[in-house]
Amino acid sequence: QGDINAAGFVGTVYRLGQGVAVDYPRAMAAYKVGAEGGHAWCQWQVGMAYYEGDGVDVDYAQALPWIEKAAAQDQPTAVGQLGVMYYQGEGVTPSWRRAREYFERGIEL
Repeated sequence: QGDINAAGFVGTVYRLGQGVAVDYPRAMAAYKVGAEGGHAWCQWQVGMAYYEGDGVDVDYAQALPWIEKAAAQDQPTAVGQLGVMYYQGEGVTPSWRRAREYFERGIEL
């Protein structure tokens, strides 16, 4: 019932099919419980589901705010992903300067 740490584990079980059939909608539902509760890793997972199209349509506009929330909590993979998004102009105006800043911040974490 709303345990944000458990939500991350449950989401991963369904996303990877660990002992159960792969079920992206159930994974996303679990990750969203954690993400909405402020769990940075779950926020990154929700963002990446939208970024990669895991069980949902690829939607950079939906991915960006979740990845930004995770990066704001210094989740290193999210910080690096923002660098990728700025480098490639995915959901944002391309900016090599911003990309570099995120990549350098990711190194420091």
